[in-house]
Amino acid sequence: MSRKTSDFTRWRVLGGAILVQMILGTVYGYSIFWTPLTTEVFPEVITEAQAAEIVAAGDSTDGYRVVEDEAAVERQEALHQSYVRYAFSICILSFALVMIFAGRLQDLKGPRVPALIGALMMGTGFIVAGLMASPIVFYLAHAVFAGATVLALLMLSRVLLNALPSEKDSIGQFLPWAIVTGVAVGAITLGNQYVGQLGEWDAVFLLWGTIGFLAGAGIGFAYVCPIAALVKWFPKQKGLVSGIAVAGFGFGAFFFKGDPYIISTEWFTIPIPGAQGFADTYGIRQLFVAHGLICIIGVGAGALLLKNPPGVDSHAASEKQSAWQETLRNPAFYLLWLMFFSGAMAGLMVIGIVHPFVSEQLAGTGMDPIRIAAVATAAVGYLAVFNALGRIAWGVLSDWFGRTAVFIGVFCIQAVVMFIIGHLDSPVALCVAAAAVGFNFGGKFALFPSATSDLFGAKNLGANYGWLFTSYGIAGVVGIAAGNTARVMTGSYVVAFTIAGFLCLISAGLALVLRRMQKSATEAV
Repeated sequence: MSRKTSDFTRWRVLGGAILVQMILGTVYGYSIFWTPLTTEVFPEVITEAQAAEIVAAGDSTDGYRVVEDEAAVERQEALHQSYVRYAFSICILSFALVMIFAGRLQDLKGPRVPALIGALMMGTGFIVAGLMASPIVFYLAHAVFAGATVLALLMLSRVLLNALPSEKDSIGQFLPWAIVTGVAVGAITLGNQYVGQLGEWDAVFLLWGTIGFLAGAGIGFAYVCPIAALVKWFPKQKGLVSGIAVAGFGFGAFFFKGDPYIISTEWFTIPIPGAQGFADTYGIRQLFVAHGLICIIGVGAGALLLKNPPGVDSHAASEKQSAWQETLRNPAFYLLWLMFFSGAMAGLMVIGIVHPFVSEQLAGTGMDPIRIAAVATAAVGYLAVFNALGRIAWGVLSDWFGRTAVFIGVFCIQAVVMFIIGHLDSPVALCVAAAAVGFNFGGKFALFPSATSDLFGAKNLGANYGWLFTSYGIAGVVGIAAGNTARVMTGSYVVAFTIAGFLCLISAGLALVLRRMQKSATEAV
């Protein structure tokens, strides 16, 4: 390949990487879904006094959920929204776990195949969720989820054993088929028994399985591909190109802000609503269908632009390379894992609830509800923009000053923000805090793949980073659960935010331990 052709190809790969990551990153805009989905799925909650007025007027209270007083209404609505929000936790967990398989597939087949699989899975998840009003969708979703569960079990056994069962091992040979049969029978039985019989829980389970599990799996398949390809095309600028690529992921949530985008020329003006504006105009289910189509088309197009550079194996031979089995035996991996967990937990805890959190913080200030909604939506946009900028900025700084110094800076700043954000109640302060959370959270997605490549080599980056990324998935579940629990039990998120802040400080210390460990290993060689 000529130098000119090679330069064109690597910039084409960079463009495809940004496109893929930008659409995948809309997952960080999920917080705008919770209020309309809660209204869509659960009955309206009213007090006993309101119910008495409805009955006195000759109407029925069917379709309402009646509780004692306004405090009980607030608690019940928070509980309802927490159920819906677990779709985000499931999405993040699925995203992280699937990356184990996707990373290995990327290392074997290149970036294009897993990215195309991801496009189809993410798009299908949203389209099916958008069709939640159709009864047949519940049965189809139930069947697909059962099949996906079987596939995940078989893939997990393949990864853990690193070999197919021996033909001489009759139990191992037929065990997968036994699992398939058992899950299929169970799926049919459960479908006939429960699907369509659980009221609002049918819709909740569908959301968990679609915009949660399926969309998350799609993100997991596609996410690692651009990063792994770019660090091979730009080996001397790992932090920079990782930051640019994942900046697209951070910027994706910006497209879910509520203000319309305006295309204006001398001859015409076209207002294009953001995702929330689209949902307000056409409905949340229509938004899901439209977004699903965008995922399939956009991520698919970006995937076709991805490829590995020629001679990557010979280049990798000059560097230290660790297969994923060797990586999992290295103590440095677990330090990275714990650092990633604490940083991801702090960021996801805010990202998953930023829209309702800002609304709640401003609710007691006497501000106009329309203004509150606008500020909350703006906070989502600021978080997304600075999430993207942080990925580039911290990635460049890590190339200049080293990973350790930047890790310490990121974690210390994030800790300070987590300590104060729960006490803020002004629009400017909340938007600044959201931007700071995004800026520091985003930086980790440029730092950790670069650090993984530094420690374990670029050849097997897909699989190695996939295992490291499991910390992100677990952090998503723990962070959202901690935030929900704190909100329901104490009425605020302060306790959960404070715990996350202390974990970030601990991770800053772990970065120093990691540096000493690396130095000792180098001296030993």
